[in-house]
Amino acid sequence: MGLARKKRKICPKVGRPESRDRISSLPDEILGQILSFLPTKYAVATSALSSRWRNLYKLTTSLDFDDSASFKSHKGLNIIRRNTRFRQFVDSILARFEQSNVTKFRLKCGKNNFDNSLISYWIKGACSHEISELELSIHTCVPYRLPLQLYLLTCQNLTVLKLDSNFEVDIPDSVSFPCLKVLVLKEIKLSTDSSLNAILPRCPLLEELVIEGCDIAEGKVCITNPLLRRLTLDDGLSAPLDQLNGTVVYFDTPNLIYLKYCKCLLHRCRVRDLTALVEAYIEICFNDDDFDEPEDLCDAMLSFIIGVSNCELLYLSGQCLEALTSGEFELPIFQKLMRLELGVGCDVSWNDVLLDFLNNSPRLEYLIFEEVAQCLQIYPLICMDSFPFLSFSLHLPPPPLVLYLCRGSSDSMPLTMNQMIACFMMKRCLHVLSRG
Repeated sequence: MGLARKKRKICPKVGRPESRDRISSLPDEILGQILSFLPTKYAVATSALSSRWRNLYKLTTSLDFDDSASFKSHKGLNIIRRNTRFRQFVDSILARFEQSNVTKFRLKCGKNNFDNSLISYWIKGACSHEISELELSIHTCVPYRLPLQLYLLTCQNLTVLKLDSNFEVDIPDSVSFPCLKVLVLKEIKLSTDSSLNAILPRCPLLEELVIEGCDIAEGKVCITNPLLRRLTLDDGLSAPLDQLNGTVVYFDTPNLIYLKYCKCLLHRCRVRDLTALVEAYIEICFNDDDFDEPEDLCDAMLSFIIGVSNCELLYLSGQCLEALTSGEFELPIFQKLMRLELGVGCDVSWNDVLLDFLNNSPRLEYLIFEEVAQCLQIYPLICMDSFPFLSFSLHLPPPPLVLYLCRGSSDSMPLTMNQMIACFMMKRCLHVLSRG
């Protein structure tokens, strides 16, 4: 006689997390927003996860095409087949998104050389949507002229416009950008009618302007915008040294908080309003032959420094200091300066410049030297145990330089640079640091 088996009750384990897909349970709109942060190639790849994800990529509001991603994933293919696959992918996605609400379009073509007509076709397809952010980075053998439809279809909605490499920009006079807040132009060619002086007045709400590697030698450049907060003028110091010599730049930007200038030294820099400036990064190059007298070189640099003297963080390259110390100068008072970083210069007269900066910066807290081991040879001569509140992080050989704390006085005691800085450190909490 068989015994009846009793079913044993299995108690569920307490505290064990449930194994369920929480991401897939999110609403479609949320998942679409998440996929919008991914390059389009990876957003489309999620359609293979499950039937739930099959069409979610179509809810993205961003199209981001980068041929370098295609280059990495198809290393075994020759360039013609890679070009074909990337072209087919872009064509198919643009066709599927004809009726979608796309607000951001990014196209980067750097690994493969596509025909300009094909690039124009893709851009026109993107511009059929109400694009608010447009980023194009295209490296072609032949300079690429942006199609007229780009400006006519997007100008009213664009808030971000980024153009990089080998573009010819010729914006019609009738086109303005009433909503544009960010404008980035890198290594492009501006036509005579589309100069900076012509473009900037058409962007009344502009908050960030980046000009890199573009020829802006126009004789007179007026950067005037009441809302501009960040400005970068950078040619990578690779352009001809006389590119901007003789140019006058006017700055009238009362809300500017960040300025980066890496270009040839201007003959004249006129600042009407930089009262809100917080951070300034100045790196210049110059040709001695373009300045009649050393005083002219000094005055040009001093004019620039006076213009940014209201900032809290200031970086000056070694050539800035070389230009400044080429003649007689009198630094302004840096009422707000809290951090000063100085680059290395071969012909910098440190006796003339360093003490003036320290004397004229009543709120200075951080003094930073770039590659100080190769130039200043600063060595701490103060006892750290005696000044526990100081932050002094240099451990270098004794210095060869001698400075005077009271210049112009016949009975002043010669001080090494270390002793001079130590005096200022004892007077107020000054942190001396090194990047070298």
